[in-house]
Amino acid sequence: MNKDQTHGMLLYLDIDHVVLGKNEHGEIALIPNFKTLLSYFRENYECRWLTTHGRYNADDVITYLRPYLKGINPEELRFIKVVPWRTLKTETIDFDSPFIWVDDQPLQFELDILREKGCLNRWLKVDTYTNYLELTIAKIEAKRKEVLASLLAV
Repeated sequence: MNKDQTHGMLLYLDIDHVVLGKNEHGEIALIPNFKTLLSYFRENYECRWLTTHGRYNADDVITYLRPYLKGINPEELRFIKVVPWRTLKTETIDFDSPFIWVDDQPLQFELDILREKGCLNRWLKVDTYTNYLELTIAKIEAKRKEVLASLLAV
């Protein structure tokens, strides 16, 4: 991967239905490839939590995820920043920078804002409650290429 191509690309991550999914027993659990994804995120993106579980403070995210972090030191999550928002997650998205937003189901108002800004293609729909293994590096890479291609086409 060309480091210059991802320089400055933001990755916004939801928690429920994205990094927490339902395992083969129907229990809520951390997705099995999360440790690998963390390394990939750290090396390739500027990461932001975009979740109701951490609107103001990274400690809130860590507290929420701690029971699920088997084999992962909670401090490893600190590179993912928290961005404040009140009503709509789109309030905090930096539309002037290339980004990918990984979420299971943004609100219709949020989707409308993405559409108005010409950024609907930057949403990566993932629902790990339905498909526990859905969030993969390959899926994020495909979205990254799609976003970069759309920026070059403008």
